[in-house]
Amino acid sequence: MVNKLQRFISSTVFYHDFERAVNTAQSLNCGLEISRFGKLSEIDENYEKNKIEYKKILNDFEGDVTLHGFFSNLNVAAKDPLIQQVSVKRYNQTLDLASEFDVKKVVLHTCLNNLLKQKSYQEMFFLKNIEFFKEYIKNYENLGIIVGMENVHEPNPDYIRNLIGAINSPYFKATLDIGHCNLHSDLSCSEWIKEYGIMLTHLHFHNNFKDEDSHSSLLNGNIDIKEILKTLKDMQLYPTITFEIFDFEALVESVKYFNDLCDELDIGYC
Repeated sequence: MVNKLQRFISSTVFYHDFERAVNTAQSLNCGLEISRFGKLSEIDENYEKNKIEYKKILNDFEGDVTLHGFFSNLNVAAKDPLIQQVSVKRYNQTLDLASEFDVKKVVLHTCLNNLLKQKSYQEMFFLKNIEFFKEYIKNYENLGIIVGMENVHEPNPDYIRNLIGAINSPYFKATLDIGHCNLHSDLSCSEWIKEYGIMLTHLHFHNNFKDEDSHSSLLNGNIDIKEILKTLKDMQLYPTITFEIFDFEALVESVKYFNDLCDELDIGYC
């Protein structure tokens, strides 16, 4: 374990201008999280072409790379077999990209619909996902890549924590998105961190005022970033951190603010 918080920026800062995102990560001395690989409306037509283009752009990049896998509307527990098929296809493409770009971590969403309150749905979804990920994670184990399951609408860490326990693999862990946590949970981000403990492998950092998923600057919202960093230090946790901020100026000020807080708290980062 590296006793420093390793920083990444998300390629979504410039959406589909991947080269500019890579150059920005380099200039900020951060790694890069590849997100929104190509346009979904064109993904199947341009999949191989995009892989070649991204690989070429990354050729001289000196930082580490993580990958945010496909997530839009995926559901391996769907009743419709065609929806299941396309979901598995996108997960397999994520695996292919992870191998192609030599990443160490992949972020996936649970895709759980928390508006459906029926216990039968929640139990079925949980069991179907255990069935899928029990087999799927073996591919990542063979590649030495960690999957971090990210919260989106979850009100608490229970579903992800229980899924991690059921899969029982050192390569299947948790990603905490603090912006999503602020929007959808009554628990603080620090409480989520304490619940996850060593299950936590990755964090998405952005801020909001608990009104929309704005992916704003760390200085523009009501999330206590300093308290989160103090919790990580107290628990001696060193997850990787991606600044998932979609505005360039907000990203730059957030990285500086983060660095200053780490210096103040005597927390190492790289």
